[in-house]
Amino acid sequence: MKLFSLQKSLKILTGVKFAIFILTLIALASSLGSFLEQEESLDFYKENYPLEKPIFGFITWKIIILLGLDHVYKTWWFFFLLFFLVFSLISCTLTRQFPLFSNSKDYFFRQKKQSFLDLPFSIQIKNISYLKENILCKLQDLNFYIYQNGNFIYGYKGLIGRISPIFVHFSLILILFGSFLSAFNNFKAQEILPKGEIFHIQNPIQIGWFTSIPTLTTRVNDFWVEYENNRIHQFYTNLSILDNFGNEIKEQTISVNNPLRFENIDFYQSDWNLLGIRFQELKKTKLNEQNIIYEAPFFALEKTSKSWITWILNSEKNFTLVFDQLQNTFLVYDQFGNFLNFQNIGDLINSNFFVIDILPSTGLQIKYDPNISIIYLGFGLLMITSSLSYLPYTQMWVFTESSFQNIGKKSQQEKRKNCWVGGLTNRGKINLEIEFENLIRDIERTISKLNFFYEN
Repeated sequence: MKLFSLQKSLKILTGVKFAIFILTLIALASSLGSFLEQEESLDFYKENYPLEKPIFGFITWKIIILLGLDHVYKTWWFFFLLFFLVFSLISCTLTRQFPLFSNSKDYFFRQKKQSFLDLPFSIQIKNISYLKENILCKLQDLNFYIYQNGNFIYGYKGLIGRISPIFVHFSLILILFGSFLSAFNNFKAQEILPKGEIFHIQNPIQIGWFTSIPTLTTRVNDFWVEYENNRIHQFYTNLSILDNFGNEIKEQTISVNNPLRFENIDFYQSDWNLLGIRFQELKKTKLNEQNIIYEAPFFALEKTSKSWITWILNSEKNFTLVFDQLQNTFLVYDQFGNFLNFQNIGDLINSNFFVIDILPSTGLQIKYDPNISIIYLGFGLLMITSSLSYLPYTQMWVFTESSFQNIGKKSQQEKRKNCWVGGLTNRGKINLEIEFENLIRDIERTISKLNFFYEN
């Protein structure tokens, strides 16, 4: 009784319904992980998910923290869901897919007329000489693997459609395994850096349990923005990877969707900003003329727009400068807010100073995930094997009846009666119907030709 209950439980765990149920739970958990902000502070969840106004009537910060919805993909219950799905896939592969594939390679002959009548496609043909041989040639032309034993013929094709589901399961397991490793060995960092800065990765916003941040030296060589019809078209950062002695190992210009990749570390262009300006003041003294260079910080006018403001103060006049985007022009206002002029970089604003340069900064998102290649390999195999699994597996049987009649007392003569032909497929029944119909027509034309030959 216990053995029966165990077998029943294993049958449920290896069934398709259980795998679909686990996949549904994983999809729901992933949806929550996409809907709710991940890896934020407790104050963030208290502010956005208060107890007084629960979302959908039950989602509050207490529920989020209690169930670990602030880090869904690292919770113990999410890992258990992945484990059960992998267990179900492996069990189904071993107990169902492998035996099904193994049986598909075996041959068996149908020896009764009723077994042909049970097939979706079957026909009875009047037997003549060389009919069996003719059918064999037709099946070979249709790329069937053929087995023959006397009057019995069995053929199949499309065995790849049987083995493909095994590789589908393998690719899914590969994806889950890569995702599992990524949860423990990855990091994501965000850096805001001025042009010309040499930096190390110092601001991780997400880091795996067993991940150590590499000591990689990187230099921001340049940054610029490309405009099209006075609108931002693309922005670029030129980066160099340096060794411990400051020698350049790799240099590349990155842009949005065009990252730099070095030793499984990806540098993505994420954002940009302006830090300030560098201007020069001309001072004349009794002895000589002094050229002093200053830097003034920028202040954003609005958080959602790329416009900045700064002030230049000296003993004579105070000026307000307004910059829109990373361009060489800017607006100049006096200390009372009156508009004075459009200026270009390098033009004298007053008789004693001018703007030399704009100081931009680039926003870099740095990701490290050495297991992403495993996930990509799994998805690549999944697309290929899923397509191949839709190929039909087709079987054909031929059975030639024969009996013996006594002619005289000492001799026997074989008298052939009928030939049965039948086919079966797991999918693509319309294609098999067309293929079966064409096969029978070819056989009928052959019979007509042979009958004509014998009659003449």
